[in-house]
Amino acid sequence: MSTRRLFKATTAAAAAVAALTLGSPAAVASPAAAQAGPLRTTASPASVAATSVYIWATHVNVRYDGADADCVHYPSRGSCVKIVATVSRTRAEGICQHPGEEIVDGGYRNRWWTLLKLPDGTIGWVNNIYIQGGEKIAGVPDCGW
Repeated sequence: MSTRRLFKATTAAAAAVAALTLGSPAAVASPAAAQAGPLRTTASPASVAATSVYIWATHVNVRYDGADADCVHYPSRGSCVKIVATVSRTRAEGICQHPGEEIVDGGYRNRWWTLLKLPDGTIGWVNNIYIQGGEKIAGVPDCGW
């Protein structure tokens, strides 16, 4: 499946991702865009439907690699090698969630990852184990791809 079809705006979550400045289908497919720096959005908050989530842990890596389509299809430490931010005990907007690599930490395990928009506009994945709310986060839609 091509990245272009991946981001086709068929759901509210996919439309929100497509609205991202560097998250457009062409930019995500382009290694040059990925090397330009972390994904950020300039879209107004009203145009990006998201649910507020709380990252309860400290020093949590936010990952994204636009040069690797696997990062979008299967969020993991291996496919999303770029750490675009490190956050601690903060709120972010949960755009959508998708299953990926299972993370085990502190006796808990979770294979669900949430695509977040941080307060500074940076976009990236965080495993749900570090987000308050359980295995899947209520109110955050599935990504739909």
